[in-house]
Amino acid sequence: MRIDNPEVTLDDEARTGVAENARFGFLDWLHSFSVKGSNGKEYMLGGSILSLFQEKLDVVSINIAEGFGKSEQLASSIYRIGRYPGMKGEWMLHNPAGTLKIERKEHSIHVSCSKEYRVECFDDHSWHFSVCSPDGRYKADMHHIPYGNPLWYGREKPSYLTQHSVTYGYNWAGKVTGKISFDGEETDIEGFGIRERYVATDSSAAELGGWEDWGWFCFNEMYCSLYDMRLGMKDLAVNDLVSGRYYPEGKMSIFHEDWTFIRELDGFIPSSYTVRIEVEDGTYEIRAHVGNVTTWGVTHKVPDNPVATLDYDRVEGTFRDNKGNIRSLTGGRGTMSIRQWHAYPSILPRELYSDEKLSGEKLTTL
Repeated sequence: MRIDNPEVTLDDEARTGVAENARFGFLDWLHSFSVKGSNGKEYMLGGSILSLFQEKLDVVSINIAEGFGKSEQLASSIYRIGRYPGMKGEWMLHNPAGTLKIERKEHSIHVSCSKEYRVECFDDHSWHFSVCSPDGRYKADMHHIPYGNPLWYGREKPSYLTQHSVTYGYNWAGKVTGKISFDGEETDIEGFGIRERYVATDSSAAELGGWEDWGWFCFNEMYCSLYDMRLGMKDLAVNDLVSGRYYPEGKMSIFHEDWTFIRELDGFIPSSYTVRIEVEDGTYEIRAHVGNVTTWGVTHKVPDNPVATLDYDRVEGTFRDNKGNIRSLTGGRGTMSIRQWHAYPSILPRELYSDEKLSGEKLTTL
């Protein structure tokens, strides 16, 4: 969304209220990172403070995934099946409303929801995360440093992502540095990721689940975040670090390829993405291959509202300017969260796309 003044302020970081009455509204301070450790391992790190209006809960969500897998062609089917490591650790804490605390300081906003999740939002636009799982298995001390300006959902006016998914706030891609400890192993980390400030007055998982792509791609030369609600809006923001240009809008096309069945999701995911973004000065083209898949959510139950985050093990890109000059993009990373209203496609018999060994009587006619 293009707005008059896209610069984020501390008031935006601390915002909790809007003029409208909330129905199924919520607030969040979220992160989704793809990083590499000094130990050589690949990690996908995520979490959020989520304040739910209807349920009167302040929820903390923390998760960590490690490593990459692959998809394989089934020998007796046209379909592929995913063999990915998935989530290594996942924690969700349901706290009563009022646990969320927002403290204003001279140059920052400090947000916490119990001792497990704290984030300090600074006036230089960086965020500092302090995260600790309740069992102590996972600890993280991380900084998120964005560039340029974010993808705005809305400040004075909201975005109608779908008819009943109405929100203010922003998401912003950037660089990630810090240190994590998982199951006793400590490592420095470096990579990219996205953070989100979300102030929703209404939300509909079914409408979003008509198909949602929500994610980010980062290279050494550009940072990008995007979303595409097939029953609603699509939007993007690109910050080009070479030219210094900020593109708050453009024409975006997303192509899903190499569909793969994921047992934990009870549905299919595209294991390859091609994303084409046309902006004022040229066209970005990004090709990404999925290396890991994690299922998650606060309210979803498979197969009603499957939600998955895809972590890419290979991200390549180019920028072609309007004169035809091509610039390669390097060091690519990204993740994509997808939401489906029901397992897709749900009308096919499972033996066509799964190699599970089933037992019991099976009638041919019925």
